[in-house]
Amino acid sequence: MQIYEMKNHIKNYAWGSKTFLSELMGNDEQSPQPQAELWMGTHSQGISEIKYDNEWISLEKIISSFPNTVLGERIARQFDNKLPFLFKILAIDKPLSIQVHPDEHQAVIGFERENKLNISLSASNRNFKDKSHKPELVCALTSLWAMCGFRSYEAIQTNFNAIDENAELCQSSQALYGFLKKLMHLNKNQKSQLIASAVQYAQSRTEQTHWQWVARLAAHFPDDIGVLAPLYLNVICLNPGEALYLQPGVLHAYLDGNAVEVMCNSDNVIRGGLTVKHIDVEKLLDIVLPHSQVLNPIHPTMGQTNEWHYPIPINSFTLTRYDVQPDHIFNMTVNGPEILLCVKGNIQIHQGTNSLYLKPGMSAFVSYEAHSYILNGNGVIYKAGSSVDRDNTK
Repeated sequence: MQIYEMKNHIKNYAWGSKTFLSELMGNDEQSPQPQAELWMGTHSQGISEIKYDNEWISLEKIISSFPNTVLGERIARQFDNKLPFLFKILAIDKPLSIQVHPDEHQAVIGFERENKLNISLSASNRNFKDKSHKPELVCALTSLWAMCGFRSYEAIQTNFNAIDENAELCQSSQALYGFLKKLMHLNKNQKSQLIASAVQYAQSRTEQTHWQWVARLAAHFPDDIGVLAPLYLNVICLNPGEALYLQPGVLHAYLDGNAVEVMCNSDNVIRGGLTVKHIDVEKLLDIVLPHSQVLNPIHPTMGQTNEWHYPIPINSFTLTRYDVQPDHIFNMTVNGPEILLCVKGNIQIHQGTNSLYLKPGMSAFVSYEAHSYILNGNGVIYKAGSSVDRDNTK
């Protein structure tokens, strides 16, 4: 069988949930530590293992030993014998940091620069953990609150003129970039006064979502200028099954809820606030795209019955949801490496005379050499993969 059960790493970050992943996996007791992310893939910061001949083997080792067999020749050649995507579950109990991710050029330069400065890959002040860009697709499992992309400059002016008595922040010939630079470089006293003014004003605007989030963020990070981010970033609540695609350079933060996330195989994050981790305002200002953005969630399109595709503008990774029902069998064709994640019910994977059973929180790695398999059962499964046609692998 060329389909393998996976063993994955859980990241214990402060913003994580003590209950979501435990409950998803059927555990009666909550985790003693916040469990924020479950990583499925081969990134050096959390390499998965697969059950191979009844032994747990590093997925990265299997791929590096047999890249053409496991990835397919085209993906192996295009992505330097590496799995091109990283798949995650996010369990968000407290707001994440305001952050951006680099594009391909920025990632290479940033990684090499920090190497020359002898900053360890495990150092807390390291921004670039690898040479890869990091576009990402996040898909809600429960209601998911997020901030993403700049509001219109006029909307930002309206919000800040209500709390900035001198109306100086929005007076710049550089518009959005100039505003953000001024805001990030306020001194400690100016920040405190502006935050206090915003929190007070929010008390009279409880019917407006962005002001509600100002008050909620202030409860977690009372001295952090990121408290004001809902006033200049779009605030959205995704319904289960809806998604957002974030290109590199888009300023964003996830606030509350649970999701699956697929991205290029990268952990490059530049933070600007709402975190106890390393903040690098200057690097964030170098990378951020200072453009207003209309925020529209991605709604999946149907393929075959109960198969839902999430359309995105790149082919390094894909995401598909299968609503598996007892009276329907999925005949799956394998065009490249895949990771299957069960989030509800019980799913059976059949290949020839062999079978693998997944419960919520369990995942399986599908090798390119599998060619095909069958899915059935009763539940929901997400599939991460790459958009490559098997017929064009030579």
